[in-house]
Amino acid sequence: MQYQLATPGQRFLAALIDGIIISVAVLAVSSISSTLGTLVNLLGLVYQLTKDAIPQLGGQSIGKKAMKIKVVKEDTGEMITGDWGASIIRYVSLLIPFFNIVDALMVFSSDHRRFGDKWAKTVVVQE
Repeated sequence: MQYQLATPGQRFLAALIDGIIISVAVLAVSSISSTLGTLVNLLGLVYQLTKDAIPQLGGQSIGKKAMKIKVVKEDTGEMITGDWGASIIRYVSLLIPFFNIVDALMVFSSDHRRFGDKWAKTVVVQE
């Protein structure tokens, strides 16, 4: 499979964009109602876990669309659109305190893959 790997910078900026979008939504709604804020916070977590599988987004998070990168299966090169399991597996490692720091730094390895990418058998590539 021939593809150009996403750079650590592209991956960082995509994650930053997604984080800002979630944070702004949570803060905006929380200022109106704490109950709604909790609901939006939960929806933000669901978005984080499934953002690369959401068919309505074309299988790319908003940040990945902006950075022109996408998540594909390492064996077929197909996007993980609709593959909820792979999307969740990719992000579980980022929820583990302290381990998430090591995992995030894995994008600087020669294959630019985090543990989450390896566990889900995915690669983040440029469009």
